[in-house]
Formats: sequence, C-alpha cells, structure tokens
Amino acid sequence: MRKDPILASLLNLLFAGTGHIYLNKTVKGILILLLAIVFWMSSWGIANIPLIIWAMYDAYSAAKKMDRPEKTVK
Repeated sequence: MRKDPILASLLNLLFAGTGHIYLNKTVKGILILLLAIVFWMSSWGIANIPLIIWAMYDAYSAAKKMDRPEKTVK
C-alpha cells in the first residue's frame, strides 16, 4: 500500500511517533511517542527537538522505501 512520505514526516512534526504509526510501524511509533513524553517531562521539551527531527527523517525515508517497487533477481 502506498504511503505519502511528506504526510508521514509532518505527522511526526505534529505529534512524535504518529508518522510511524501511519506507516504501520506501530511498535516503533509507540516507542518514539513514549520517549517524547519522557523527554518532555524531563527537559521541558528541549530534548524533543533532535528526537522529532530524527523521527521526521526516519518516517520520510521509510515511506520512500515502501514506495519503491521490488526488484526481481534473474
């Protein structure tokens, strides 16, 4: 199933982990979400900035990989 890389990335910007859940990577999305909550509580959200940037990049890359057709070996 085709997933939009930009939407996956933007969902992570709005709420960390939701982009991965959109990509059907539920466990990874929930772990990112829990980590974001811990970072938010421990540092008033400052530590979330690198986490969110990484999550956006990771979701974008994962969606792009899902979009590519599989190559068959002859």
